Amino acid sequence: MDGFQFHLPLILIVLATSVGVLTTVYAAYYLNRYERTKQVVTFTVLATTITIWTFFALLQLTATTYGQSYWAYKMLHFGSFTTAPAVLLYGLSMGNARRWVNWKTTAVIVLLLSPVFVLLFTDPTPALFENPQLISFGAFSVIDHGNSLLYISYLSAFYIIATIGLSYIVYQTWSDQSLSPSQTAILVSAIFAPMLLSVAHTFSLLPFETPGTILTPTSFSVGMAGVGYAAFRYETFDTKALARSRTIENMREGYLLVDTTGRIIDANQSARSLLGVESPLTGMQLSDLIPTRDGQVLGEVETTPSFETQVEMGTETRTLEISSSNFTTQTDQTLGTLLVIQDITTRKQAQQQLEEQRNNLELLNQVLRHDIRNDLQVVAGYGDLLTDYVDEDGAEYLTTLRESANHSVELTKTARDMADVMLSREDAQPQGQVNLRNTLEQELEKIESEYPDAHIVVEGALPAVQIQANQMLDSVFRNLLSNAVQHNDKEVPEVSVSATTHDMRAVVRIADNGPGVPDSQKQEIFGEGEKGLDSSGTGLGLYLVQELVTHYGGEVWVEDNNPEGAVFAVELPLANTS
Repeated sequence: MDGFQFHLPLILIVLATSVGVLTTVYAAYYLNRYERTKQVVTFTVLATTITIWTFFALLQLTATTYGQSYWAYKMLHFGSFTTAPAVLLYGLSMGNARRWVNWKTTAVIVLLLSPVFVLLFTDPTPALFENPQLISFGAFSVIDHGNSLLYISYLSAFYIIATIGLSYIVYQTWSDQSLSPSQTAILVSAIFAPMLLSVAHTFSLLPFETPGTILTPTSFSVGMAGVGYAAFRYETFDTKALARSRTIENMREGYLLVDTTGRIIDANQSARSLLGVESPLTGMQLSDLIPTRDGQVLGEVETTPSFETQVEMGTETRTLEISSSNFTTQTDQTLGTLLVIQDITTRKQAQQQLEEQRNNLELLNQVLRHDIRNDLQVVAGYGDLLTDYVDEDGAEYLTTLRESANHSVELTKTARDMADVMLSREDAQPQGQVNLRNTLEQELEKIESEYPDAHIVVEGALPAVQIQANQMLDSVFRNLLSNAVQHNDKEVPEVSVSATTHDMRAVVRIADNGPGVPDSQKQEIFGEGEKGLDSSGTGLGLYLVQELVTHYGGEVWVEDNNPEGAVFAVELPLANTS
């Protein structure tokens, strides 16, 4: 290149420039591919400013004419004068002061730097330099000049700005234990050491002579390699760490990180909102927010049971569920505790509403069990007593009254059983062993008593096996037997009952000579509210059967009887008696 000549002693600054270019390119690539966090953006700006500084310093040192060397020297100040603000912004981005890293702050910095860049190009001599001239220094030539008071003032201001940025990094590490002290040590040393060297050269404090043009940018490039190492080593550019950070910050649940003394060292915005605290949570004691709990939460065990606490939010009381887990080193040393806070107010209100509904259901169940059922049985009993006192004209009406009363009693039993099923679901009552033969014989005896005109037979011996069920198994057979009689269109209903066992399963079949069930209704007949053929019932009986049998782990289905009628089959698991 005309007007420029490379010298071997410049190999160090070439390497420094290469480090800056590679770091800047990778940072720019990361910004383009992943999310633009403030820390990554400011690091990229810092890398760019130092690279500009080093690159134009290289051009200035290889220039062979005064005009080219002086132009490159002025251009390198675009990097050197912007490095200090970049250090400050990078420091601010690492802590709670990252809110200051915005376009307004950037605009102020640009406004303050603009006079410097204008003064660099004032003619015939810039106001910042005194008597600039090209002098020889070993194998190459450099620009030498005196420093005006304005130039020294600007340099001093920029060094102070950079020192503030580095001081904030140290302060943030001391106050926020989530930041790594090792990372801070590398960052501060990598930036402060070359800055101190630059100050010493500017004010002629070095014990040796060397052009600041080569010494300062080279030292800053080496330092920035340390910054880059700290950024990569401690996951500034790590996508997983970025994802974790963004997930925690944006999740609806509250997040608290507490050290072993109970002091909060990190928290997200949701935690502040859920706990009703307007000031930052960092630095507060956990016991100030959740009284008497920190001793239990910050125990030696890895996890502790979740617990509930209530927070007053104006006129509203909010219920929070807090779960915690300790995180430890590989040597099982506890470093702190992670707490996750969930607002369960809506869930608690729903549970309370369900509890009220459950209580109402229990009350209704008691009314069905006793009051209504007893009154209906009294009606049926007095109907039986009136048989001898009613003439032929009234006999039909009395029969209707008795049948309706008995049917109503059956409905109260079914409704009662349905209530028992729903209540047993909530109480999660365990199943046990129920004798199949005893249950069937008891229900057969009841149905024969209630329907003396029906012809009911048992085919073969009923197996005396134990079924995995509960006390409501009798409701299954009572409803199926009643259904076989009540929905029968014959003058004399015929019902046959049989039972077999195989492969740890028992199958009970209840056959009748009624109208049967069309194929199109064989599946739907067990649905809630479905009624049998020509039935005026509620349709709850067969639905109850389906619910109970399914709860026991069995199956129920309907088949065609030969030559007519229907067969309701129930398959139930045998209890393990070993």
